Amino acid sequence: MPDLRISASALHIPLKTSFKQASSVRDTGESTWVVARRGDVEGYGEGCPRPYVTGETVTGALVWAKQQLASLQKQVTDVTSLFSWMEERRAEIDRNPAAFCALETALLDLFAQERGQSIEALLGLSEPEGVYQYTAVVGDGDARKFSGLIQRYLEWGFTDFKLKVNGDLAKDQQKLSSLVEAANARGLPNIRVRLDANNLWAGQETVAITYLKQLSGPFLGIEEPIAPLKAAALSRISTTLNQAIILDESLCTRQNLLEYDALPGLFIANLKVSRLGGVLRSLELVKLLRERNWPIIVGAHVGETSVLTRAGMLVARAAADQLLAQEGAFGTILLDYDPLSPSLRFGAAGRLDLREYKFNKTTGWGLTLVDPPD
Repeated sequence: MPDLRISASALHIPLKTSFKQASSVRDTGESTWVVARRGDVEGYGEGCPRPYVTGETVTGALVWAKQQLASLQKQVTDVTSLFSWMEERRAEIDRNPAAFCALETALLDLFAQERGQSIEALLGLSEPEGVYQYTAVVGDGDARKFSGLIQRYLEWGFTDFKLKVNGDLAKDQQKLSSLVEAANARGLPNIRVRLDANNLWAGQETVAITYLKQLSGPFLGIEEPIAPLKAAALSRISTTLNQAIILDESLCTRQNLLEYDALPGLFIANLKVSRLGGVLRSLELVKLLRERNWPIIVGAHVGETSVLTRAGMLVARAAADQLLAQEGAFGTILLDYDPLSPSLRFGAAGRLDLREYKFNKTTGWGLTLVDPPD
């Protein structure tokens, strides 16, 4: 068998429009990009390091990933040995999840291609097929930009929305109300809305509760209102408001999840493959969440390429009837270019139908590397 060779590099892709939220403003997609080769076969992987999510930077993730190459190339030959390698380094991967995600997704792509299988088949899951439904994600722009964006989403037929809030009650109330009014005007009265605070009220539990009590409108949950990993405080917010708390940065490992077993409240999991450390660790959490009957959102980082969109599809299928929503799949709607073809992106009403793509579902991710634009 030929030797396994792995390379890692930084990938920076301009965005067609900037995206603003409480924790950041982003105009470039930043990823750790990995290629795993054996013989004539190449697998592609991606991770999205975000300092405000896991503490990782692109530079730091790249350094860590390169430090693992010699060990991976020597010890890992297939999925079984990859599992073993991961378990021996669980705590280290907990600290470097996006970096490891890039390595793992490339290796899974390689191993599946070598066997002439999709990654789903390689892992004993059902094949990718059918329609995937995505959420409209609306950043914290000014009123004019916000209005134009929601009108565009409604024209496309979206009925599921995630709104970023900024803590200015009057402005946030106006955004929520204008979305509902615009949807009603278009004959879409049954839209579904989630709010995302991106840890806006860190250290201000009481302020978060007061704000959310005053905000009126049909939203089904608030994502990350305070600093991450504050399970007891998030439980208090949920029970005080009788409101679901959506866990993003507060749910990175299985140990994070176990903390909620002893706490009251309503919780929804937002699983981002990169933040969790790859597909295999995401599937582990899906299993635990299904045992607890939690609703599951499969999320995405701004600037993801089709590798992580495709990985998210796998996790969404595993969530089955507990899947509440799916985010991402912006592809070249947001990215200046996508390094892989086809560029997976939602269409009308937020639907992505794999039957409309020249997509090879029997080989790895089913995606082909393309040259970047000049």
